[in-house]
Amino acid sequence: MIENYDDLYATVQSAIDAYLTQNEAAEIVFQKNDNNTCEIKNKQNSKKLVLMFARMSDEYKVGFAFYEPDAYGGFSNPEWIDDIGHGEFDEKFAVTLIDEHLVNSTSSRDW
Repeated sequence: MIENYDDLYATVQSAIDAYLTQNEAAEIVFQKNDNNTCEIKNKQNSKKLVLMFARMSDEYKVGFAFYEPDAYGGFSNPEWIDDIGHGEFDEKFAVTLIDEHLVNSTSSRDW
């Protein structure tokens, strides 16, 4: 269960470590941002997820936005945004995000 940003950071870093243990060729990196969000980025294709912990009404959630680089390697708007209850976000969920969206996804331009 994520109860604060430190929990989010620890869970995401643990998920990256778990993923890299099983997928040694992957190059996934973690970064904390000045606004307390954090990023998971695939260095090989530059796709990234930005995650945040926030209160929405009377519940806490982990929000995440998926970005693909544009033709110039920059980022503008996210391809999609979603959130999950803070009790549901765990290492397994983060590993799934990494695998399905940063490593093994097709470009939204190919849809």
